[in-house]
Amino acid sequence: MPDKKPADLSAKDETAPAESTASDVEFPPTLSGYFSEQRATPSAFFKILRKNAVKHFRSDDREAAGKLMIDLDPEGERLWALMSQSTLPDAIDTWVWGAAQVRLKEKLGEAFDPQDHDAARVLKVILTCLSPGLRSNSKDEKKNAETWLRIGICWLVEKRALKSWQVAEGLRSIFFPELKSAARLAQRAIQRGKISELRLAVAVAGLGDQVVREAAEERDRERSTAVDLRHRLDDARKTIERLSSELKGARKTIAEHEAAISTLEQTLTAERQHWGHDLTETKAEQKVLLGERLAPLLEDAIDALEIDPPAPGTALRRTKSALAVIKEVNE
Repeated sequence: MPDKKPADLSAKDETAPAESTASDVEFPPTLSGYFSEQRATPSAFFKILRKNAVKHFRSDDREAAGKLMIDLDPEGERLWALMSQSTLPDAIDTWVWGAAQVRLKEKLGEAFDPQDHDAARVLKVILTCLSPGLRSNSKDEKKNAETWLRIGICWLVEKRALKSWQVAEGLRSIFFPELKSAARLAQRAIQRGKISELRLAVAVAGLGDQVVREAAEERDRERSTAVDLRHRLDDARKTIERLSSELKGARKTIAEHEAAISTLEQTLTAERQHWGHDLTETKAEQKVLLGERLAPLLEDAIDALEIDPPAPGTALRRTKSALAVIKEVNE
C-alpha cells in the first residue's frame, strides 16, 4: 500500500477541512470491514474494536473474511500487519492464529501439517516450501515468500513454543549459505553500522551465548544421566549375576530333588510289589488256616453241642484245639 503524502496545508484555505488520515477511516468493526477497506490500518481497526467493545467475531464474519483474504490479500500482507502488532485485542488474538494456519495451508499445500506439534519440523517444512521464493532474484517473489515466512514463524513462536535460536538456526542456511558472509555482515554492523544494527548484533550474540549455555547445560544433564545409567547398568549386571548364580544353584537343587524323588518312586514301586506278594501269601495262609484247620474243629464243636444229648466235653476239646492252632500261628 503506497504511502500517502502529507497534505500541503499552506496552500489551502484555513477554513478547509484537513485531509483524512488512515486512522480516520471509518468501517464496520468486523473482519470483513478490515479486509474490504484497503485504507484500514491495524491501529485503526483495533481502535474501532475497542470503541465497539468487540470481544469476538461472528462465525459468518470469519467465514466471509476467509474468502475476502483470498481475493484482497493474496500475499498475506494485511494478515501479517495484524499479527505483527505487539498487543492484540482479544477478538483478534482468538481469530488470527487459526486464520494464519488456514492461509499457510492454502499457500504451502499438503506438506504443511498444522497439527504437527514438533515446531522445528514444521519450520523445516515451511522453509522447504518457501526456499525457492526466498532465494529468488525477483523482489516481488522474495517479498511474498518473506511475508509468509514471518507469518509461519510468528505462529510457531506464539503457539508452538518455537525458540528464537531454532529459528535462527533454520534460517542460517537460507540467508547465509556461507558462514563467511554472515561473519562479514556481523562485523560491518558492529564496526560501521547504525546503533540499531549494533544493538541487534549484540542481541544476536547474546542469543548465541544463551544457545551455548543451554547446550552446555544439556550436555551436563546428558552426562549426569549417562553416569546414572552406567551405575544402574552395573547394579543390574550384578543383580543378573547374583540371580544367575541363584538360578544355577536352584537348578542343581531341583535336579537333586528330582533324582531323590525318582529313587523314592522306584523304592515305593518295589515295596508295593513286595507288599502285594506278601499279602497274597498271607491271604493264602489265612485261607488254609481258616478253611482247613480251624473250620473243622469249630464245626465239630458245634455238632457236639447240637446233638441230643449234647457232648459239651467234645465241644470244649475242639474249641481248645482251635485256640491252640491260633496261638501257634501268632508265635
